Amino acid sequence: MSLELSDCTPKCRSLQHANEVVAAITSGSEGQLRAFLISHCHNAATLRDEFGRTALHLAASLGKKAILEWLLENKNADLTVKDKESGWTALHRSVFYGQIHCLLSLTKHGGVLSTQDKEGLSTLDLIMKDRPPHVTLKNADPTEVYTWGNNTNFSLGHGNQESRLHPELVDVFARTGVYIKQVVLCKFHSVFLSQKGQVFTCGHGQGGRLGHGDEQTYLVRLICVACLRTGWGWLVTPLLVY
Repeated sequence: MSLELSDCTPKCRSLQHANEVVAAITSGSEGQLRAFLISHCHNAATLRDEFGRTALHLAASLGKKAILEWLLENKNADLTVKDKESGWTALHRSVFYGQIHCLLSLTKHGGVLSTQDKEGLSTLDLIMKDRPPHVTLKNADPTEVYTWGNNTNFSLGHGNQESRLHPELVDVFARTGVYIKQVVLCKFHSVFLSQKGQVFTCGHGQGGRLGHGDEQTYLVRLICVACLRTGWGWLVTPLLVY
């Protein structure tokens, strides 16, 4: 890897430099890559190769989180840049290549999961579209629930009113060994359905929408409404889960 200084400016648009920068990301240690990117081109973080890929695209694809974060924090790399072939951002590429640790880092730096590619697919859509066909989920498989967004109405299940900018584990299920298979998030409350048919709700209880038999707001505890089949129909019993 050459560390010779290149004769270019901060506005460099050299395709040759772009191809060399993108190629360099595929090899070398973190220290070597930093030194190369700093010395080889003054515009290394912005340059795009013939396919529209940037250094950030390649770092996300290859799982090089340290370089990815360095590009974002020190070189002001643009998260919104899309490649020419598919219209993928660095987030799309991190998902496609299974680099979830890079995806989490990108979202923490402001990456938007809803950004669409040329086919109208968001990052989350791509996760489902490119799931290997041989992968099947059984009802008994362990699952985890992550929620994020506005939590003004205590609907995220985290036990407080703080909104979340990034996905965060709803640990009440993890701590109690409850595996969730379906979630419905509404403005004033949320409903979680477990693999065993248990229904958990949290949020504002006005009008009895939570099914707890009262109109209280529940933010610290999730209430399980266990539906038990009897000879006369369904018996609904509230159970507390701390």
